Amino acid sequence: MKVEQRFGPGHRILVTGGAGFVPSHLVDVLIERGCTVVAVDNFVTGSKENVAHLLDTPNFTLVQADVSDGLPAHPALAERFDAILHMASPASPTDFEKLPVEILRVGSVATLHLLERAAADGARFLLASTSEAYGDPKEHPQRETYWGNVNPIGVRSVYDEAKRFSEAATMAYRRSRGVDTAIVRIFNSILADEMVLFDDGSELRHEPVQALADRIGTSMPLDGYTVPAFDANGRVSASEATWLVGHPTTAPCFRVTTKYGRALAVTGDHSLFRRNSATGAIEPVPVRDLRIGDQVAIASRVEITERDRKNASLLTVFEQSGTDSWSVAVSWAGLGQLLHERRREIVDLIATRRGARDRRSSWGTLARWRSAEDAPLAVIDALDIPVSSEATVRRYAAGAQARLPVQVDLTDDLLWLMGLYVAEGCLVDQRPKNAYLTISCDDETLDRAQAVIEANLGLHVVRARKTTQRGPALYVHSQLLLDLWRHLGLATTEKSIPGWILGLPLSRLKWFLEGYRQGDGVHSGKKLAEGNRHEFSTVSTRLKDDLVVAFARFGLLPSIGHYASTMKKTGDRKYPFWRLTLCNVSPWSPLEWDLGVEQRITADRQGDLVWAGVTAIEPVQATPLVYDFCVPGKENFWAGSAVMAHNTYGPRMRPDDGRAIPTFISQALRGEPITVHGTGNQTRSICYVADLVRGILLLLDSTESGPINCGTEHEMSMRELAETIVALCDSKSEVTYVTRSADDPEKRRPDLTLARELLGYEPTVAPEEGLRRTIEHFRERLG
Repeated sequence: MKVEQRFGPGHRILVTGGAGFVPSHLVDVLIERGCTVVAVDNFVTGSKENVAHLLDTPNFTLVQADVSDGLPAHPALAERFDAILHMASPASPTDFEKLPVEILRVGSVATLHLLERAAADGARFLLASTSEAYGDPKEHPQRETYWGNVNPIGVRSVYDEAKRFSEAATMAYRRSRGVDTAIVRIFNSILADEMVLFDDGSELRHEPVQALADRIGTSMPLDGYTVPAFDANGRVSASEATWLVGHPTTAPCFRVTTKYGRALAVTGDHSLFRRNSATGAIEPVPVRDLRIGDQVAIASRVEITERDRKNASLLTVFEQSGTDSWSVAVSWAGLGQLLHERRREIVDLIATRRGARDRRSSWGTLARWRSAEDAPLAVIDALDIPVSSEATVRRYAAGAQARLPVQVDLTDDLLWLMGLYVAEGCLVDQRPKNAYLTISCDDETLDRAQAVIEANLGLHVVRARKTTQRGPALYVHSQLLLDLWRHLGLATTEKSIPGWILGLPLSRLKWFLEGYRQGDGVHSGKKLAEGNRHEFSTVSTRLKDDLVVAFARFGLLPSIGHYASTMKKTGDRKYPFWRLTLCNVSPWSPLEWDLGVEQRITADRQGDLVWAGVTAIEPVQATPLVYDFCVPGKENFWAGSAVMAHNTYGPRMRPDDGRAIPTFISQALRGEPITVHGTGNQTRSICYVADLVRGILLLLDSTESGPINCGTEHEMSMRELAETIVALCDSKSEVTYVTRSADDPEKRRPDLTLARELLGYEPTVAPEEGLRRTIEHFRERLG
């Protein structure tokens, strides 16, 4: 939704607490709009310096007064106001004990005085409430419908309850007196079909973000999830993601394409990371402000949580697929004797299943099972007989004699076979008539594949010679093999690399890549002779993106191109495909990459990031929802094809106001220990003041009454905030821990759904950029 500007030239605006931190920034914007602004402040916590630059401005007046005593007689206050913004109140933790009565008065009697004036003037009244209205919330993030969890007699209660009274009074005047009121509670995104890389605590996953949302919910807290994110030095590592946030958008959306073929579709308000042309610093920039030629950060290396997978159980395959356990035969040496010992129980099972009136045929069935040392899995389960690790299994089906080990070892050779299959294989599943795997490539590679299948799986392989119509191929007829392939994530409609393979240790992942290379890489000609170049082609967009991840595990950066080919037998018909090219790689063989591999590229690097020039910015259709990961302390993550996607603070904060950001910055600049309360695990969402002011003015201009949350979903723990500030200040300060203050909330972060839907609000300034600006202000102020 787009909110039209309602207040501008010719409108008179009253701002209480106008010399304070946030209100002074608000006054600046209103003056820029051409409004006539009267700011009232008693300077208990506000500073005249914050508005000193406006004192000679004709349409600005500063009145020193305490609004808790009512508005004083002053010429600037005598005329009618079009809007009243009640922003006055001491708001810092140090104020709660020093000024408790003043806080209660400005949140009660002052609010009533100002509401009376708004009713008399017919003015719009906007109350600046706070996230403290939620207290120490048990709901996270906090929606406007949440009533809160407030201690009414704690040290913080004077502020919490004053704001809650102000909200109640504002709604009472709206309902009973018809006053035009609004309440603001002061606290970026990729399209749904874009790929994201994350670890859910059990497996590395690489999939469209919508697939994750479909499993866990649209906006959900995350526990144990990590995403690749970079630090201030550009080093990429697995970093905790605390929330997946999804919301609708009306913002224009764009696909940004860069050198090396990396692309990402995002809303225009979402930021990518650009290299500052003057300083070389990493800075978040909204896509709407990007230009062709700007250099943005893409990842050339990714560090993740490695997990090896040594085997796969066919019993698990059957259980997860819902296979009828009577349709599966299990066999191992010694099973016949176990069946004989439990013969009466088994005959009862057979007779019950068949519904037979006599038991003679059941005894005959048992005799055949005992002789073959082979029985249905259902019988083994019913008798609670442990399955031998040496057991084999097969299907009870016409002609289905192929067996597989009950536990398949995922050897290096089998990983090689899987890579070859992804490159050159396919499955045909037409049960009950036909079910087979086939691979087609050169005879030498097929010889090796046949040997691996026979040695590791014990299955029969059928070979087909090369003809004028097709190349040589092998066939493996086995329903069990198809079931296993599906369980391992290899039977997808569109070719891809399963997440468990992408997350293998490098010494194991290399075997999959070698198999893929032998199946789909360049095998002859000048490119191979050069000895430092690889080319891989695929028609699958998903597989192309997965290969980017696999190469990034080794620190390799392929160039991606999209091409089309033709065939003689189909004339001018175009066949599109992707080509990934790795140049200047040493050593050349993937089987040596886990020991260290180097690649020479022409682009500049910064840590694990590569600066890639923007080659295209094109409008795209928005998806119904767009998404963002919240990554406390870093606020960046891998999206698209390896593009790094992107509390209130800012200049004019009081260095001694007791809040975390000014306290940490002041201590860091002075070289003093950084004092973090408690363990430092408590979190806040930090919002730069410019974003907050924009949200407040959107609500002022709208017809909405609120309450509406305003802020950001960038969540950061106090420990991470302290460490980030120390790094940005280039300080030698050490982080220390002190006793946590009473009623200090554990978590606080707004749900911005209403602000987005009703106001079109979206924060744009990333935490590190806002902190840099704030630090510069403090450097000047502290000398």
